[in-house]
Amino acid sequence: MAKRRKSREGFGKLLDAWVPPENAGDPIGVLATSFTFDAAFFEEECLASFLGLETNPTDDGPAYLIEREDKLARLQCASVLVDAHHCRGSRSLRWDLLPARLPGIQHAKVSLLVWSNHVRLMIGSANLTEDGYRRNLEVFGVLDFHAGSDSPIECLLETASFLRRVVRYSSTTTPAALRWNTLIDRVESDCAGWGTRETDRKRPAVQVKTLFVEPASKAGDVGDSGFDQLEEIWPAGVGPKSADIVSPFFDPPESKNTPVDRIWQLLRSRGEVTVGYHVAGEQCVGWEELGHSRWVLQAPESLRRTPRQSAVVEFARVTAPDSRPLHAKGIWLQDDRYAAYQIGSSNFTSAGMGIGKRSNLEANLVYVLDSKRDEKLFKAVEATFPKSEVVDAADVTWQPPPNEEDADALEQLALPGFFGDAVYSLDASDGNSASDNGVVSLEFVGNRSEAFSLSIEGTEEAWFDCQRWKAAGSPAKVTLPWTKTRPPSGFEVRLGDQAGTAWWPVNVASPESLPPPDELKDLPLSVLMDLLGSSRPLHRVMADYLSRKSKANHDEVVTAIDPHKRVDTSGFLLQRTRRLSWALTRMRERVERPAATIETLHWRLHGPVGVMALAEAIAREATSPTESAFLIAELTLELSRANVVACEGCVDVAVHRSEVQELCGKLRTLIEADGGTNAPANLQAYVASVFDEVTA
Repeated sequence: MAKRRKSREGFGKLLDAWVPPENAGDPIGVLATSFTFDAAFFEEECLASFLGLETNPTDDGPAYLIEREDKLARLQCASVLVDAHHCRGSRSLRWDLLPARLPGIQHAKVSLLVWSNHVRLMIGSANLTEDGYRRNLEVFGVLDFHAGSDSPIECLLETASFLRRVVRYSSTTTPAALRWNTLIDRVESDCAGWGTRETDRKRPAVQVKTLFVEPASKAGDVGDSGFDQLEEIWPAGVGPKSADIVSPFFDPPESKNTPVDRIWQLLRSRGEVTVGYHVAGEQCVGWEELGHSRWVLQAPESLRRTPRQSAVVEFARVTAPDSRPLHAKGIWLQDDRYAAYQIGSSNFTSAGMGIGKRSNLEANLVYVLDSKRDEKLFKAVEATFPKSEVVDAADVTWQPPPNEEDADALEQLALPGFFGDAVYSLDASDGNSASDNGVVSLEFVGNRSEAFSLSIEGTEEAWFDCQRWKAAGSPAKVTLPWTKTRPPSGFEVRLGDQAGTAWWPVNVASPESLPPPDELKDLPLSVLMDLLGSSRPLHRVMADYLSRKSKANHDEVVTAIDPHKRVDTSGFLLQRTRRLSWALTRMRERVERPAATIETLHWRLHGPVGVMALAEAIAREATSPTESAFLIAELTLELSRANVVACEGCVDVAVHRSEVQELCGKLRTLIEADGGTNAPANLQAYVASVFDEVTA
């Protein structure tokens, strides 16, 4: 067995990998998968790091909500696919939550972070939870892709294809699934040149390969098991001499434990070979006096099985730093020259390695090393294998823990496949696309005789139940009005007389369906002008505004005392125009900047601090329809002069200009709705000339 760890080289904080690297560009989107899940941790830690948020929910309150809303609204997609047993949690509907339902479990831990100039791929053993990122001993690999990078592009493209397949275990038609696949489309098309291909690379000292485990397809095809893929990846003509396995979970003691046989088959058939198991364990207190075994290892005794006399099995107790619970999974294969190190989500179980009747979804990276090409690099990678201490198997008590895939799943009710997609949208049935009336559409797949009821998060009262569904004729889709202020992030589902509840996550039909935070609703014109005229971030300007607003009573007293402040010049057309002039210029500059995503452009044009919000504030606060018509015409004229230029990786210029042109048409409608057609003839003529120029 290879010697292990003399240093802590290779250890790091997983959250640091979510921080954008230098020159990464604008955030575009995130796709992630997890088995267990903490929605608050993902939103407040992972997404916040990815977006580069300056505020936090604990200390900054409204400023955090504003900054989060502003930056999430610009993303093309932010989405997490979680095993159905653990897919739950209140959250912002600016990001999607998808339940994965399959015969095994969704156990892969993949994070794909996309910025305009950079893509980062992370594959490891850590779930998107506080424990996974801060408490456990985990293992993960990071590959960075950008223009001129030498990372293996096959890993990125193969992972993109894998993510396309895994989302099918949730849905193929829901808007959230479409957003997921659209982001993959972008990665595959825009980033295919951000790395090196195997045909163009000389054999390096380290190669990186992907290793995915998937259940059998509906056609009956069974993918290659993890052992089959390792055998294909191994670079030498004969098998390795040794295998070291680190895993917190194994097949149960009463099972055949097929992975034990398969790992021996992977090694060479002649000469001495060694398999070492690195597991969690503790030394017994007072073992000498009490006559107990010295060690308690969390593993089944079936690991001791060997195929022949020249095969040696060894055991080691992982000595995790700071007594961290072991959750890392890995297989280290080695001979006199080469090593292959598999890391990722696969436990050393039949389901985890894809050799049982029920395979999981798993994701791993395999690092293939050549000691003759770079011995220093070889040792550096070897140093990342968890430190451990060899123990005598004859002096061990075997206490295998419950299988992770079974024990955790039993703690939560999985949402049955009968409950399809739940989607929140705006009700456009009255022909008003700007309607504030929300609706929730519930999809039901097949029939169900067992009782069920849905309740809004945090309440016990049934919001919808099987009686109402059956009374409506058991339809495949039910659309219900939503009258509460904020859209639901999910429903508690009670199933018959079962204890506990399942969680039915809700996603949005479109980001435009979501209302802004209360702090950004119907902002005064003066505040919008400050926002547009300032080079500071939105949340900082808004923090100042909210602070000033809280002192309104004091300001009213000052105004009453100072006679100069009692003079109201806000109704003077020329004065108002001068105040708007600078804001309109900055607005145009903001609109004409290249947009990394269409969502960014929509936010600039239609968001709560966008062009349409400014026009509506003008119409709301103008002293007359005449003033409103004139100022909105000026806004439209400035908007039409936006000089949009092409930029690689950004929204196409033609699309960008079309969106601006469409908004100009809406501004004309706003003038008409506000009574601008009753303005004096000379102003009407001016407004008409403006829109004639814009149209031309």
